[in-house]
Amino acid sequence: MLYCYLCVPPVSASGAGKAAHFFSGGELLLKRFARSEVFACCLMIAGLVCCAAGYRMFLVPNDIAAGGFTGAAQLVHAGTGLPVGWVALAMNVPLFAVSLRSMGLRFGLKSLIASILLSLFIDYLPIPQATDDPLLGALFGGVAAGAGFGLILRAGATTGGSDMLARLIVRRLPVFKIGVVTFLIDAIVITASAFVFDTARALWALVSAYAMNAVMDTVYEGPNLAKCYYIISESNDVIARRILTEMNRGATELSARGMYSGRERPVLLCVVSRLESLKLRQIVAETDPKAFMIATNVHEALGEGFQQHGGT
Repeated sequence: MLYCYLCVPPVSASGAGKAAHFFSGGELLLKRFARSEVFACCLMIAGLVCCAAGYRMFLVPNDIAAGGFTGAAQLVHAGTGLPVGWVALAMNVPLFAVSLRSMGLRFGLKSLIASILLSLFIDYLPIPQATDDPLLGALFGGVAAGAGFGLILRAGATTGGSDMLARLIVRRLPVFKIGVVTFLIDAIVITASAFVFDTARALWALVSAYAMNAVMDTVYEGPNLAKCYYIISESNDVIARRILTEMNRGATELSARGMYSGRERPVLLCVVSRLESLKLRQIVAETDPKAFMIATNVHEALGEGFQQHGGT
């Protein structure tokens, strides 16, 4: 071992420069990979496996039809014995045929592939049932499926289902909203499950649907890791200076006008992490106790001081 160390020549300045260039190039390649379609496909596959696991381990074995086309396919499966995945795919294919042009070729083809793979995974993925407790099935099934759907959306695809059907209906009947129609479709499936299975299973399906949508939104949009504050004060300059010096955060002054007084009232815009929110409120309260503040949740903050651009 000593011989090996003695035989290694010292690294020259040019060699160190080449090494630094090599590592910086490797970092660049990693960033490019993170932005590439390969990474998106890996993300989509992970989401599909997560979704299929939620259905195979928790939802399907416990007769919990948590809305959507897969939930409707569970109802068909209960009456006919047909595979859940194949029934869901048979419902989705006509929708993709009608919607492919409006979705765009790239997004549409990726979504069609995702829908086919999800159906195959639900029917053939060798994952055993995890529990026969309907409470655990509803919660963990909703969480697993919701996380999977969120990952698929982040990969730039969808699996069709009630959302796509809702878009087609709204296109024909613009008086309705997509969210309302999607809710009605899911409500019909969950209500029908009370007659196919029983009332308790329908109630568990409602719980599962809520968990699924909450987790899907969190995975897709990101958790509320930041807060956005709008501050209206006579001491905006002092508050902004304290934010810069004491918190090492930036602030942006927006031009505004009070409609009652007609006066120009600049507004400070500042985005901070949740842990920094208390400090910001303390600064404002100490500087101007009469200041008016509005706080909103930020699902994703990109740029200096937060997550870098280009992440999938």
